[in-house]
Amino acid sequence: MRRPTWPPRQALRLASVLVVLLGVVAVGGYLVGGAVAALGIIFGGLVGVGAGLSDVGWAWRLALAAVSAVAAVLGSLAADQPAAAGVAVGLAALAQAPFTRRGAKLAMMLPVVPALTASLDLPGRPVALAAWLAVGVLVVALLAAALQVSGEAQPAPWGEAVRHAVATAVVAGVGLGVARALEIGHGYWLVIAVASVLAGSRDATGREAAERVGGTLSGTIVAVLLVAVLPLWAGLAVAAALLVLSVAWAAAQQARPSAAAASAAVVLVGSGGLVGSGAGLAAERLVLTLVGAALAAVTVALLWRVDRTDRIGDDAQVAS
Repeated sequence: MRRPTWPPRQALRLASVLVVLLGVVAVGGYLVGGAVAALGIIFGGLVGVGAGLSDVGWAWRLALAAVSAVAAVLGSLAADQPAAAGVAVGLAALAQAPFTRRGAKLAMMLPVVPALTASLDLPGRPVALAAWLAVGVLVVALLAAALQVSGEAQPAPWGEAVRHAVATAVVAGVGLGVARALEIGHGYWLVIAVASVLAGSRDATGREAAERVGGTLSGTIVAVLLVAVLPLWAGLAVAAALLVLSVAWAAAQQARPSAAAASAAVVLVGSGGLVGSGAGLAAERLVLTLVGAALAAVTVALLWRVDRTDRIGDDAQVAS
């Protein structure tokens, strides 16, 4: 596996400004609407990074904000119903298809939204949380446009977009439903791992899956160790630095280090106390990440076999 290189200085500078400005907006949201606003903006920023870094136009960004808000409400309403929570995640995953058709990574984190709102012990007012989440999606898009960091969208064929959406819906939806039925309070970590590992493009799936599995697991392990030794302020500072690196590596098209840094940052933020004592144990996060990455890796292998069979069939038809 190739060794990751340090992000270009320009990418680092732009990523730093983007993350700092998003943090400022989140703090402002906290002063206006409390923890619900801050969480919504942060979650929305994570969901909207793909759209912000892709040149897809504002119609798609507005659509992603709206769909994300609906997904957040569905997850909140299904918080006490394991099967309904799994269905909410599955529907969000299926909603990825048109976005993936426009850009392979455009809505990669969309299934995580209902998984988070169904699993976390968040304050009430699901509609307010959904509204702030939509604000977060649009804010990161506005900041990316102002900083001129948008790149090529890399659209995927419709068949591949549908295949990716269905696979994500089955793996993530069933996984979260089972986790909720077993009263595992933080099953969203499984969904994060699945969303991080699975890719929307057939040509990228096998290559990026191997890199994202390694990156997601290594990042989570490092963050689990940091959580045990760092005070709150230091952990959040490290999380901010990791988020900058993740965005910069994503802009540089380096999947493994970007996934590693993002996973570590999410673990550290989840341990920061913003979501209360329900943030859970680091060991639980690690186990769920391992399970999610393993399920996604098996799914990638099965999809690769299907693709290989289809290609052999196509070649045979051409030869005949």
